[in-house]
Amino acid sequence: MSGRLAAGTGMKISTITLIITAASAFQIAPAAEQPGKALVGQHCQRCHDNSIFTRSDSIIHSWPELQARVEFCDNASQAHMTEAEINQVIEYLNDTYYKFPKP
Repeated sequence: MSGRLAAGTGMKISTITLIITAASAFQIAPAAEQPGKALVGQHCQRCHDNSIFTRSDSIIHSWPELQARVEFCDNASQAHMTEAEINQVIEYLNDTYYKFPKP
């Protein structure tokens, strides 16, 4: 058997190579970033930093309050975000900071 592969070894190596290649493809692909994150950076952080979302005396205690506050800030800052962008900001803030049950 010197110099030759045992029967079936070539198939095992090919299978392992395929598995490693497939696994590495998932690691190379960048994680999709939530679009709301960029909007928070562009609009919300013009007035305050992220500590406002984690402060102990938060005025936001539910999904409807979060929605109302994002809409208020959009109007107050004259950001003119679309309804879709406002929803993306709400989703991002909730997923990242608040963790409220979604309606």
